[in-house]
Amino acid sequence: MRVADFASWEREFPLRYVLVREVDDEDDREAVELLGRCADAEGLYLPHEYPDRTVLVLEGCPADSPLAVMAAGPGGRQLGDLELLVLEENGDPSAYDYQLGGVSVVTVRPTAGAPGLVDLVVTADHRDHPYEGRPRYPARPGYAFWSPDRRITEPLGHCRHVGGLLARRPARADPIQLIGCEPAPALLALLTQRGGRNEEWGKLAALDRSGRVMATEEVMLHVTEARPSVLGGPLLDVTLADCGYGYPVLEGRPVRERWFEGPPTEPNQWAQLDTWGRREWLALCRTGPSDSPRSGGTHHLDGRHVTDVPGLHLAIGEAVLGPGLEMGSNLFWLRDRLWGGTAVVSPFTLVWHDAETARRCLAGEIVGGDPVRSYFDVVLEVLAERGVTVVLD
Repeated sequence: MRVADFASWEREFPLRYVLVREVDDEDDREAVELLGRCADAEGLYLPHEYPDRTVLVLEGCPADSPLAVMAAGPGGRQLGDLELLVLEENGDPSAYDYQLGGVSVVTVRPTAGAPGLVDLVVTADHRDHPYEGRPRYPARPGYAFWSPDRRITEPLGHCRHVGGLLARRPARADPIQLIGCEPAPALLALLTQRGGRNEEWGKLAALDRSGRVMATEEVMLHVTEARPSVLGGPLLDVTLADCGYGYPVLEGRPVRERWFEGPPTEPNQWAQLDTWGRREWLALCRTGPSDSPRSGGTHHLDGRHVTDVPGLHLAIGEAVLGPGLEMGSNLFWLRDRLWGGTAVVSPFTLVWHDAETARRCLAGEIVGGDPVRSYFDVVLEVLAERGVTVVLD
């Protein structure tokens, strides 16, 4: 079976990840065995300087507070940075405060037995600001959440309790946490095998809302912890030792959130991203159908946002194939795609509008050889070599 065969479940929150491992199948090289379905995963986008990504449960938040409204509203999954202030029993600020970076909402659920209140299950970079001589932690604390923007003079919300705030941080530097994992029998067997210590590799497939696989990361199936999930029910929260490589950078998180709703349908939706974000956007693009390739015609490249190498390849892909599709992510694959394998093959005409933007911004991107040339000039050579007539506008 393939990942697509496991890409659905019937729960109140969406399925975002599927954990699988390869199986030997002479007839199907993509055959895999299901290990688990997961509501979320943390640790894939974590820069090394922030090893303290963790799961928190903000219990008993007023449903009409700005924080809860943002979390439950459209596009509210990414809350950005928040400041958490621990309050004394009388509501005064205590000596304890925390910086929560890159807060991401896993789910919002009603607080049990408390109408009008909700629990927010979130993940965040968790950083304490300790200093010597401060008093004991409040016996009956309260919690207030503030925006780091000092122009906002009121708290975004309060809650009764923050589960996981004082928990011991993971022992390993950069673990991967599978949140709300529905384990398959193969994973349950793995958990009992040498305490989960396994040198076998698996694949963690990131899905979009329709169940399409967006990207896949290699992970080692070395389980360091498994416990009942913060999402409740028969689910588990499983921690894997981070022994993999090549994970997306932190800037890839909002890109994948955008693609979770489906591939883009309009051009230039990547234009406001930095270079790292554009690389992730390009990595999610597909080559598109190639059953009936066509040649000829004129395609128009919008060059206004071609300020770096990934932006150049994104613009070429959108011009020739459309949003969410690519003609290669580097010079090698550009040559390959122009030779065939996509819906459009040469010869055709490419009108490159605002070409001077790319010429100027890529002047420092040098490609070796004799003579040394800029990346922009080499791209023009590749296009001409493959039979594309380029008109610089």
